[in-house]
Amino acid sequence: MNKPSKQLTVKECKIQASILLKFLYSKIPAQIEKATKRFQQLPEFSKLSSTEIIQAKIKRKHALAAVAMGKGFKSWADLKCQILFIRGGFLNQWFAHYPEAKSYLQEKGGFLLPYKNQFFICDAHYITQLGLDADDHDWVLIGYDWENPNDQAAWQRLYQKWMNIQESK
Repeated sequence: MNKPSKQLTVKECKIQASILLKFLYSKIPAQIEKATKRFQQLPEFSKLSSTEIIQAKIKRKHALAAVAMGKGFKSWADLKCQILFIRGGFLNQWFAHYPEAKSYLQEKGGFLLPYKNQFFICDAHYITQLGLDADDHDWVLIGYDWENPNDQAAWQRLYQKWMNIQESK
């Protein structure tokens, strides 16, 4: 029987990052090897040997980045932002490539949001469910496109509102 998949959370990813750091500095060679391979996936450590990684004074931010990349996100900041974009009970249009999503947005409207290496178009009800104001003028200014906004300052304001919502939970 298949187990239901557990929803990925920021808290769970932070726990995984802590475990990854413990593995890196453990006394068990298999754990150390597993951890160093994870860190070698990060651009700043890709050319380092296992020994060099252990000596590199790896920080929590590096472990968080490694976990995010392992989950298919470009960075910890992307994981933290995008992971909470996913809500059940809504039918959204999903696209593997940005140009397809952008074309759909221009033709049919909606709100273009990223998730990992994919993109989806949702409606105003979805944005409201996320806790954001679908009628906020900043959406107009960014062209309803979170991934490639027309106005970076407007996107920064929306992003800050989104982060404030996450911090208040």
